[in-house]
Amino acid sequence: AAGGLGATAFWMLLSLCTGLLEMTGAIAAEAHGAQEPHQVSRINVQGLWLSFGISVPTMVLIWHLDRIFRLLGQQTVIVDGAMAYLHGIVWGLPAALGMFVFKEVLTALSRPRLVMGLMGLSIPLNIGLNYGLIYGQWGLPRLELAGIGWASTLVFWLIFGIAVLVLRLSPALRQLQLLRRWWRCDRNILTEIIHLGLPLCIDYGTEMGALTAAALLMGVWSTEMLAAHRIVMTTTELLLMFSWGFAYTAAMRTGHKIGAGAPRAARRVAHVNLLMNLVLVVILAIPLWVLPQTIAGFYLDVNLSENATTVNLAVTLFKVGVVFQIAQGIRLISAGTLQGLKDTHLLATVDVFAHWGIGIGLGYMLGHRLGWHGIGLWWCLTLGQIAAAVILTKRFQQLIARRVNLASSESPYDTTS
Repeated sequence: AAGGLGATAFWMLLSLCTGLLEMTGAIAAEAHGAQEPHQVSRINVQGLWLSFGISVPTMVLIWHLDRIFRLLGQQTVIVDGAMAYLHGIVWGLPAALGMFVFKEVLTALSRPRLVMGLMGLSIPLNIGLNYGLIYGQWGLPRLELAGIGWASTLVFWLIFGIAVLVLRLSPALRQLQLLRRWWRCDRNILTEIIHLGLPLCIDYGTEMGALTAAALLMGVWSTEMLAAHRIVMTTTELLLMFSWGFAYTAAMRTGHKIGAGAPRAARRVAHVNLLMNLVLVVILAIPLWVLPQTIAGFYLDVNLSENATTVNLAVTLFKVGVVFQIAQGIRLISAGTLQGLKDTHLLATVDVFAHWGIGIGLGYMLGHRLGWHGIGLWWCLTLGQIAAAVILTKRFQQLIARRVNLASSESPYDTTS
């Protein structure tokens, strides 16, 4: 329980910070498309400075989260365990955010292999250090919960250090000069990253807050309802990782084409990503519709009578989850395309309305006031995703069409894309 509380708090705050930094990649993609390598380098450096700058107040907040936990009524023994974990992992926050900036910029440059390799390396390192520091194996100190935090910190800094060395020493990556003049501050780039990233920070906080509120509502109705909700939500979140990948592609490739002055190509990129992702999410949704009880069996023993209520509820919610997953997949691609177009403010506004106005607000009315409970809440969460998908898709199409018309008026005889 203490580990879960500490991990939830840390990763929520980490996600909020990454939201502020996420536009680093889209801005770098546009500069790369415009063939401005020195601008890409400046964007990377400013992203790193911003990541370290926001780390300091966030670390102070994490260090004193015990006061917030107690205000929320958590038991002292749980708070003490959570803070032991947090006081270990907090020192790795700057490296984790710095690595996130590298991921954004290298993806924008179509060089994701270094990041993918380092993320793959981090998994066995984390497993080994967790085991060693939790139980005091191989001559390491026995730190228990604190050991998990310190293991993550060590891995964060090791992976970040390796990334810096590779960028400095690898002939293929050294020519990118991503750390060129790292000591210089560019206020214009910093302002742009913050201006475009702040809505994403709000967006992520809105989504996480809404999902937390949904879980709390489920817990009010019944323990079985909460368990079924977690089964369905965890499954859909796992399957939507593919859509997140397509969304990254949409953001970076759209940025490339816009930077290169090819809005027609940007429109094709957006539509191809949307179509490919739609096909994928429909295929991935088929098991949710056809084999819901089998999937529930990955989480619970479906043959035990005491699990029957939870399993039946999960089977019902999976039917709604099919529509939820498809709508969410479309919304993610549209959101990624808007990031590539550097249009994030409407995105945040729409998602606040979709998650809280329709999802939680209307879901509370149907679920709690009218007694529809979990099925009512899930349909409202789904309706929120549908509304956001429609609005954001229409928005990016309008923006790209505007750029295409502008390009046509400037070059009426140019038929290239």
